Amino acid sequence: MSSPSHNTFFCTLDEVQNRIRQIDPLAYDKTRNYLDGAVTWLSPFISHGITNTQEIAELVLKAHEPKACYRLLYELGWREFFHRTWQVAGDDIFKDMKHPQPGALSPQIPTAILQATTTIDCVDDAIRTLHSDGLMHNHARMWLAAITCNFGQTRWLEAARYLHYHLLDGDLASNTLSWQWIAGSFSHKQYVANQQNINKYSRTTQSGTWLDVPYEAFEHFPLPKELEERSDAELVTQPFGQPIESLAGTVALRSIWQLNPRWQTDIDTHIVFVDTQWLSKWPISANRVAFIEHWAAQCNATIVCGTVDQLKTACAQATLIREEYPACAQWPGQVVDRNWLYPMPEKSFSSFSQYFKQVKHTVGL
Repeated sequence: MSSPSHNTFFCTLDEVQNRIRQIDPLAYDKTRNYLDGAVTWLSPFISHGITNTQEIAELVLKAHEPKACYRLLYELGWREFFHRTWQVAGDDIFKDMKHPQPGALSPQIPTAILQATTTIDCVDDAIRTLHSDGLMHNHARMWLAAITCNFGQTRWLEAARYLHYHLLDGDLASNTLSWQWIAGSFSHKQYVANQQNINKYSRTTQSGTWLDVPYEAFEHFPLPKELEERSDAELVTQPFGQPIESLAGTVALRSIWQLNPRWQTDIDTHIVFVDTQWLSKWPISANRVAFIEHWAAQCNATIVCGTVDQLKTACAQATLIREEYPACAQWPGQVVDRNWLYPMPEKSFSSFSQYFKQVKHTVGL
């Protein structure tokens, strides 16, 4: 399917679960790399804890055998691999994980990316949709990252912050480590794609672009003139949430990454805490704020904001229950585990293949 409308994500939990039940895993397997393929578009709900990898797998496996779901279960594994890596490595995921990024010249992003004028029509269309709706197909993200980092010679961290800002599903682990994987600091080589690859998976026929070259040309590829001009991305979050005040009793302390309406329903008081210091490092778009506000309302939760120190002071007399999440490691409260599809591997892992080999048997693969 093509990109859904922005309003598709402003729905109810029942509608999300119905969409999960309608997944055709074989169609997903065959077409997921195409921009019009049968992808799920569930990632905004996963990133914000509205659903999770475990629930998706359970609902799909009720109707399909594990082998038919291999690709879907494999891709859900990638998301968990990124988050398990975050659990193990902590804030080191925001640095070059394995070795320095090759060929990075500047933290500034090519202006052609920010203005959707790369001259690669499919990519420019995808950037415009990203800016307007907060949506981008995973394959388009790979092209964007390759153009920005590997052809545009840009530091991956600032580019990752730009994409995270605009995406409805901006996920700290998946987004950050995916950019590193493309840029070659979390993989053994950089990812590149030429015009032929882009045409194939976007079903377009553009020719004569600066990417319309054989792969051999990338071995000594100069900085394209289209990417020479650079700018700072303007990433500003409009304030949202009310200042946190003193709380008492038992409180379900939610983050923007736990917006499931059926989480901790036996607790009467729910708040969504927005860490203003975190937000200054990782700002989010107005689209993302509206999405968070919609789902906070579905949870009957009040959005409050402040620093972690202010949270600790305001909740000194309260009993807090919160879900484990690395970005919330300094928050007060009793911590409950997240739901996982795969267990933490018994042995250490430095790659997805090492990780998945240890856990895939738990879903019958």
